[in-house]
Amino acid sequence: MTDSRKSRRIGQTSPRWLALALTIALGATACAEVSSQDLSQAVTVSPAQQSDDRPLEEKVDTDGDGEMSDEEIEAYARSVLLDFSNCMRASGFPDFTDLVLEDLLEAGQGQFLALMADRGVVISDPNAVPTLRSCGENLSDLQTFAPQPSDAEAEAQEVATLEFAACMRDEGISNWPDPDFAENPGNGYGPELLQGIDVQSDEVQDTIAQCQAANSSAGAGLENETSDEDTTTHADATADEPDDQPQPEEDIDRAPISPLIEGDTSDLNVAEVTRRDLTQTTTLAGTLDFGAQRPFPTNTTGIVTALPGEGDLIGFGEVLFAVEGEPVLLLEGAAPQYRPFTSNMSDGNDVEQLEQNLVALGYADDLDLTVDQDFTAITRDAVEELQVAFDVEDTGRLDLGRIVFSPAPVRIGQVNVELGQSISPQVTVLSVTESDQRITLDLDAEDRSLLSVGADVDIELPDSTTVPGLVVNIASTATRVLNAQGGDSGERTIEVTIEFLGTPPADAFDSAPVDVIVTEEVIADVLTVPVPSLVALSGGGHAVELIVQGGTRLIEVELGDFVDDIVEVRGDLQEGDRVVMATAG
Repeated sequence: MTDSRKSRRIGQTSPRWLALALTIALGATACAEVSSQDLSQAVTVSPAQQSDDRPLEEKVDTDGDGEMSDEEIEAYARSVLLDFSNCMRASGFPDFTDLVLEDLLEAGQGQFLALMADRGVVISDPNAVPTLRSCGENLSDLQTFAPQPSDAEAEAQEVATLEFAACMRDEGISNWPDPDFAENPGNGYGPELLQGIDVQSDEVQDTIAQCQAANSSAGAGLENETSDEDTTTHADATADEPDDQPQPEEDIDRAPISPLIEGDTSDLNVAEVTRRDLTQTTTLAGTLDFGAQRPFPTNTTGIVTALPGEGDLIGFGEVLFAVEGEPVLLLEGAAPQYRPFTSNMSDGNDVEQLEQNLVALGYADDLDLTVDQDFTAITRDAVEELQVAFDVEDTGRLDLGRIVFSPAPVRIGQVNVELGQSISPQVTVLSVTESDQRITLDLDAEDRSLLSVGADVDIELPDSTTVPGLVVNIASTATRVLNAQGGDSGERTIEVTIEFLGTPPADAFDSAPVDVIVTEEVIADVLTVPVPSLVALSGGGHAVELIVQGGTRLIEVELGDFVDDIVEVRGDLQEGDRVVMATAG
């Protein structure tokens, strides 16, 4: 490739536009990388765009004729700028708009960082320097096509830069070096010259601004684009600070891992450091219903003349259904009725069960009934009182099937007969469920330790309301459900039964999926921040960007427990501190 091709211009461009790309991408950012190397080490940067190691001539000469035409050079330059923009978006600046050739031509010499600030990238952002250098690797190719300044222009630039260096020393930065144009074409400064100088410190930044004002052309390659506006750590680099913007009354004296990042913090998305109890929970899938239906034997004979409705709740002393105009009553008891209740019957537990109900339901209030296993004349009188109450003949006798004992009230799950149907003791007239709703869930056997009988849980209903519950039963054996398709064994599960603690919600669904929330652990009185405020450090660990007077600082933190999008942090933070959120929220 000849020297004439190296100086070939892209279209009819300004003779200086590509010098600016090298000046900023390889000069200013290099200086900033050294002066703020703690910052660049503290930020994880996405990998650079894939490197293309082919000779420049092969990259540009797309038609293979051995020549790099103006059209090919321009197309290559636009491709490099588009790759650069894509890389910036993928490396932590998602709102970065495409950098195009016309941007550089209109901006002119020394304004590359201003173009970056317009796209939300400012040099004081700890992610900016390493990302610009990583994504801008291929910008160096474009220097080949940059026309060289005239001898007069080069001499004027060198004189101005030397004057800038002298100004820096005169204003107090005594170790500021002279430029080395032989080693660093363009602005004369490379990383090796500025080692040991914290370019991002307040003192150096103020002095740079002062010397730029005195000799703006000399500092073009080193400028931090501060001009008349403060830089920020986020997208808006030129926003005016409102008069009512709250600021800390005093600078926060902490142990940062970065120098002060100056800027207007008024438009940043921030969150407070809070002190709270963190509760770790596990959510399990359960089913709300009345339990499985079961047949309800009644041992009744006759023609059915009245039936309940499905879903009806039947309490003790109430009618289950009627046969030939007489009620079949539900009474409390564990033993079934197996014989008629009548005078002169033998003693038995069933008699005692009947008498207990007659007393409890008030049918023996005016009688001196002794509850025992003996069916006496007083027992017969109490039975007559019961019959009178239900408007049937007061015989003092209860035939088999007129009483059904149950340990608990029942809910009608299904009616299995029709009105007018003739039934016998072998006919199951009703299927019932439990009278109270409960929640059942299949707990993985390996999670058995999560729950115990008597443990409190929270139940989230389908309408998102949460009510308290109590674990009342955990099966003693695990079951395994077979895979219906492949026949492979499923996971072992344990059935858990949970009841509402207190009165069940009046408007709860008869049957519905619910969430059972189990509280595993409560971590008391810890400092917390939202997870989106964390900054990952390239060497491992995390930091937060703390709002301080005049800007922000990175403060390293140790992470504790996570609960949802909140995390426990330990470090040089206090309750009420404000930290920058990396994402909206």
